[in-house]
Amino acid sequence: MTDKEPKSIAQRFFDLCLLLLGGVLALWLALQFLAQFWGWLLLIAGIAGGIWLAVVIVRARRNRW
Repeated sequence: MTDKEPKSIAQRFFDLCLLLLGGVLALWLALQFLAQFWGWLLLIAGIAGGIWLAVVIVRARRNRW
Protein backbone atom coordinates (compact mmCIF):
# COMPACT_ATOMS: atom_id res chain seq x y z
CA MET A 1 0.00 0.00 0.00
CA THR A 2 1.48 3.35 -1.02
CA ASP A 3 0.78 6.71 0.57
CA LYS A 4 -1.53 7.74 -2.27
CA GLU A 5 -3.95 4.86 -1.78
CA PRO A 6 -6.68 5.61 0.76
CA LYS A 7 -6.75 3.46 3.87
CA SER A 8 -9.62 1.07 4.29
CA ILE A 9 -12.14 1.51 7.10
CA ALA A 10 -10.75 -1.59 8.82
CA GLN A 11 -7.20 -0.21 8.71
CA ARG A 12 -8.34 3.17 10.09
CA PHE A 13 -10.29 1.43 12.86
CA PHE A 14 -7.25 -0.69 13.75
CA ASP A 15 -5.02 2.40 13.83
CA LEU A 16 -7.53 4.17 16.09
CA CYS A 17 -7.64 1.19 18.44
CA LEU A 18 -3.85 1.14 18.68
CA LEU A 19 -3.77 4.87 19.41
CA LEU A 20 -6.43 4.50 22.10
CA LEU A 21 -4.57 1.58 23.66
CA GLY A 22 -1.37 3.62 23.70
CA GLY A 23 -3.18 6.55 25.31
CA VAL A 24 -4.74 4.35 27.98
CA LEU A 25 -1.39 2.76 28.78
CA ALA A 26 0.33 6.15 28.99
CA LEU A 27 -2.39 7.46 31.32
CA TRP A 28 -2.17 4.34 33.49
CA LEU A 29 1.61 4.66 33.77
CA ALA A 30 1.33 8.36 34.64
CA LEU A 31 -1.21 7.62 37.38
CA GLN A 32 0.95 4.81 38.78
CA PHE A 33 3.92 7.16 38.89
CA LEU A 34 1.87 9.95 40.48
CA ALA A 35 0.42 7.57 43.09
CA GLN A 36 3.90 7.12 44.53
CA PHE A 37 4.39 10.85 45.12
CA TRP A 38 0.93 12.40 45.66
CA GLY A 39 1.36 12.60 49.45
CA TRP A 40 4.61 14.49 49.11
CA LEU A 41 3.10 16.77 46.46
CA LEU A 42 0.19 17.62 48.78
CA LEU A 43 2.62 18.32 51.63
CA ILE A 44 4.71 20.64 49.46
CA ALA A 45 1.58 22.41 48.20
CA GLY A 46 0.35 22.85 51.79
CA ILE A 47 3.66 24.30 52.94
CA ALA A 48 3.80 26.65 49.94
CA GLY A 49 0.19 27.73 50.58
CA GLY A 50 0.98 28.38 54.24
CA ILE A 51 4.00 30.51 53.36
CA TRP A 52 1.95 32.45 50.80
CA LEU A 53 -0.81 33.03 53.35
CA ALA A 54 1.72 34.23 55.94
CA VAL A 55 3.20 36.69 53.45
CA VAL A 56 -0.27 38.03 52.56
CA ILE A 57 -1.14 38.52 56.24
CA VAL A 58 2.18 40.24 57.02
CA ARG A 59 1.78 42.59 54.04
CA ALA A 60 -1.80 43.43 55.04
CA ARG A 61 -0.72 44.27 58.60
CA ARG A 62 2.20 46.42 57.43
CA ASN A 63 -0.03 48.39 55.07
CA ARG A 64 -2.45 49.30 57.90
CA TRP A 65 0.17 51.15 59.92
